[in-house]
Amino acid sequence: MRNYYVKIYEYIEKLVRDTICFERKGIKCNGDTLSLTEIFILKTINSSKNKKIIEIMRHSEVDKNTFSFIVKKLVSIDFICKEKSKDDGRIQLLKLTDKGKIFLGSAKTKEKEMLFALLRDFTFNEEKIILKFLVKLDMLKNER
Repeated sequence: MRNYYVKIYEYIEKLVRDTICFERKGIKCNGDTLSLTEIFILKTINSSKNKKIIEIMRHSEVDKNTFSFIVKKLVSIDFICKEKSKDDGRIQLLKLTDKGKIFLGSAKTKEKEMLFALLRDFTFNEEKIILKFLVKLDMLKNER
């Protein structure tokens, strides 16, 4: 085993634990607190123009009960709204409200600031190594 395997494993374990904590506690932005899953669903809705609710749910890979609970919460805090499709009135679409767009914009700005602050200390080659590692992680996820 190479020198850093154990340390890398320990830090990945810590990253997973911290991510779970962020999911439970939520992330505050503009006075509102959302879980990582809720923020991810906001991002999915924002990038999924004119997609059916079921398509957004499938894309987000969240089970139906969790998705329904999150949608109700996001509607109740006025981050999203449901609209009937213009093509087929039976189909409902999810749209970000102005309040949801403001929150998402602020959250993305915070994410970028944190990432850039972290990457500022890395060389170009170190950034390439990090990217290669992340791509390999993604490939592992896609193999399952």
